[in-house]
Amino acid sequence: MKEYNLFTKKLFEQGYCFENYPDYAKLPNPFCSRELFEILGGFEYTNEYLKQKVYATGCGLLYQGSKFFCGYMSYQGIDWKPENDNPVVSCPYRKEDCSLRHPFLNVISGGGLVKFSQCNCHEVSIPYDYEQSGQKLLDQEARRIQEKYKAFVQQEDRHVCHWHTRYNHWIGEWQQSYDPLVCARNCQNIGRICDLSHTPLSKKRGNVFYDMKITMIRQDDTFFSGQEEISIKKGCRFLEHPTSLTICEHIIQHSKQDILQKASDHYSRQILLSGWRVEILNVRAEQRESRDLLQDLQDIQNGITVTHASDQTKREKEAKQQRRADRKEKQQQKLEKKIIEYGWQSIPPHSPDYFHAMKWFGEEKIQFLEQLHQDFLKSRQEQPQQLSLFEFMK
Repeated sequence: MKEYNLFTKKLFEQGYCFENYPDYAKLPNPFCSRELFEILGGFEYTNEYLKQKVYATGCGLLYQGSKFFCGYMSYQGIDWKPENDNPVVSCPYRKEDCSLRHPFLNVISGGGLVKFSQCNCHEVSIPYDYEQSGQKLLDQEARRIQEKYKAFVQQEDRHVCHWHTRYNHWIGEWQQSYDPLVCARNCQNIGRICDLSHTPLSKKRGNVFYDMKITMIRQDDTFFSGQEEISIKKGCRFLEHPTSLTICEHIIQHSKQDILQKASDHYSRQILLSGWRVEILNVRAEQRESRDLLQDLQDIQNGITVTHASDQTKREKEAKQQRRADRKEKQQQKLEKKIIEYGWQSIPPHSPDYFHAMKWFGEEKIQFLEQLHQDFLKSRQEQPQQLSLFEFMK
C-alpha cells in the first residue's frame, strides 16, 4: 500500500471515506477500485478546484493551479503534486544550485542543447499576479531568444534555415548545424530558393540509390562449406520518400556514413554472428533506378549473385496480394458452405457475414445459394435412415 497524499489524509480526518467524498475531490481514475485507490495515493483535486489555487516557488514566483493539470512527477520516493503541496515547475532562471528549492531537486538536468532545473512550489493565499509570476520571466526569456535569433540571422548574412538552427541554453547562443537528411524530411522550398545557401533547389524529385555488396562465408554441411560467397543487391533506396535531386546530391556529399550505417543496421545480426561484410557501392542521385545490364552480366560471369531491390519489392508485393486473394477466396468458400448448409435466414442481419455476403455475392448469387440450400435439405430428407437396434425391437 502506498502512503496517502496530504489531501487524502486531511479528508479522512474530516470524516470522509472512499465511498463518500466532497465535490472538490475526485478519484485518481474513473473506474478506480479500492486497491487501485491505495496504490495511486488517494484522492486528487478536481480541475475546477485546482484552477482556483495559486502556488509559489521558494523565491516567490507565482503560478496558477491550472499549470498542474497534466500529471505529476515521482522522484526519490516522493510524489511531487498539488495534493502533497509540492508540485514542481521548471526554474525560469535555470539555476544549477539554489538553497530555496528542495535538496532532492538541487540538480541540473537536460541533454544536448537543453538546460533546465526544477523548483518545488507550495500553496499561497494571495491572488495571482502576472507581474510577480514565473510566466512573465518565461515570456521575457522567449523575447530575448527571439531577439538573439534576429541578430544571428544578420550575423550569418541571412544564410540561416530554421530547420538547422537550435538555441543552446548552456551558452545562451543560437547555433546552426547543416544536415541534408533534415532537409529531406522537412524542406518546404523544393523548386524555390534554399534559405541556407540562397541557391535554387531542383523541382525534379528523386532518391539516393546505392548498391550493397555482401560478402559471407558459407556455413553448411555441403562440400562448399567455408567457401566465400559474394552477392550484390542493386538499386537500394536510401530515403523513404522522394525529395529534390539537389538535396539528394547533398546527401551523397555529406551523409555517406549514414547510408553505410543503414545498410549495416539491416544486417547487424549477420555481421556480428556470422562475420558478414557489407560494402556500399555506386551511390548516386536519380529520379528513378537505372540499370547497367552489361555490368550485371559481368558480375554474374564473375560468380557474383546479382539481385535488384525493386524486383524483390515487386515480388514481395505480388506475394502479399496473392496471400490476400487466397485468404479472401477461403473466406468466400466458407461463407458459401454456411449458406448452403444452414440457409440465408441463419445469417443475422447487420452481422459481418451478412455484409460480406452482400458485398461478395450480391442478391442474385445469394438467391442461387438459397436454392442450393433447399436442394441440400431435400437430399437429406430423401436419404435412407438406418434404424438403430432399439428402434428395430419396438
